[in-house]
Amino acid sequence: MLDTVQKLIDYHYTTHRRVWDCAAQISDAQFFQPLTFSVGSIHHQFVHTMGAENVWYTRLMGNPQTMFDAAEYPTREAVRARWDQVEADWRAYVNGLQAVDLLRPVRIRTSKGQEFVHSILDIILHVCNHGTDHRAQIMAMLHTLGGSGLDQDYIYYLRERDTE
Repeated sequence: MLDTVQKLIDYHYTTHRRVWDCAAQISDAQFFQPLTFSVGSIHHQFVHTMGAENVWYTRLMGNPQTMFDAAEYPTREAVRARWDQVEADWRAYVNGLQAVDLLRPVRIRTSKGQEFVHSILDIILHVCNHGTDHRAQIMAMLHTLGGSGLDQDYIYYLRERDTE
């Protein structure tokens, strides 16, 4: 099961980068343009997604942090640099796990003060699912703005990976 989780994290971040490449094709004005969909602009979507991933990572580390403020990442370069660190943290964490760790319970406190217990596996699955949701939203927003898209299905990732 651990190898499947590691593959899922690789898919997750590989696909994030592919969506980022699609967003690189639009202008800065389009990237930062306020939209009435989900959490706002494409910029806000990216910051929200990486912020959520960082919140879950820091919860696992026992040092929970709050969501990122998009204003703290005013350029594409700032977003990319921070996201690279979030990705590196997650990859290192997952690659350091043993199979027995996946079912270990983790007590977390939400931003509203509620306490829950989730397994590490459930947290990883949530992070990947949340990312898929927001990548799909970003792709829809890019389409609306005239940008190009991609197919982000997991099976296509596997097929590409298996032919390399």
